[in-house]
Amino acid sequence: SSGINAEYGDCIALSWDINSGYTVYILLRNGDIKTWNTLDKSGSSSEEKVVSTGVEVRNARAVCTRDYLVISSLGGSNMRTLTTVQLRPTLDLIHSHKLGTGTSLSTPFADVNRNILYLAAKGEATIHPFEIVGQGPPLPLATFSCPPVQSALSLLPWQRCDVMDVEMARFYKLTKDSIQLLVFTIPRLRKQYFQDDLYPDALDLSKPVTERWGEVYQVPSVSLCPSGVKPVSEVEIVRTSSQHTKIQKEHTKFKSLEAQRDELFNSFAVQVQKDAGPLPQDLMDGCDDDEWSD
Repeated sequence: SSGINAEYGDCIALSWDINSGYTVYILLRNGDIKTWNTLDKSGSSSEEKVVSTGVEVRNARAVCTRDYLVISSLGGSNMRTLTTVQLRPTLDLIHSHKLGTGTSLSTPFADVNRNILYLAAKGEATIHPFEIVGQGPPLPLATFSCPPVQSALSLLPWQRCDVMDVEMARFYKLTKDSIQLLVFTIPRLRKQYFQDDLYPDALDLSKPVTERWGEVYQVPSVSLCPSGVKPVSEVEIVRTSSQHTKIQKEHTKFKSLEAQRDELFNSFAVQVQKDAGPLPQDLMDGCDDDEWSD
């Protein structure tokens, strides 16, 4: 069997590359990132480029998506740092972002299919999602807050999400006295269609991809579109001309004024009926005819 020897230094975190199947990325306490080819029986480091984050860490967690290595670390003065590293074509540091101070480490949970990262810390009640795009820093998404505070979280496999309800992630949250199910959704109007702009083909990890350890393999992908459901990208969009749109707006405006007029007349008619009755002069006797003579 192979293992990590002393040349790696003080290992603080590691993550397995799901795409290669045999590469492990190792974070050292001094902030250096090295690669370990698990097929190498000697346990020596590979010839690939070693990347330094430039930050000495006390505690850290590392996760891999399809294209990135993401490291959440806790350093001096309890400073939380989020570091993203590009995996392909070569190992290359993209960005290191300070998240502020905290007493506990923010644990990263990765959506490997969409390059989405969720950060959550023990003793807090918030989850911070990020999207990793290109060479820039991770883009913060809407923060999710759900008291009480969490003791631990577990990200469920993508197969547990209801794509027709536009669910992006499901978590189990452990609190002091309960286990809660958290569901992340995106609001969409036409839910009768499959939102293929949000759901790329997912890595199928439900069964072994090779029969023998050490073989180079490609993880198969599978479509998340349910059978018989039409993707939203294939739905024809009916576009109207600007002149037609203008006529529609004028017609709507005309109808609105007509409706207001009818409502006013109807209200007046109801009030007249309510006050209907003999006039005061109709109740008087009047005067005799001779009183009108000269």
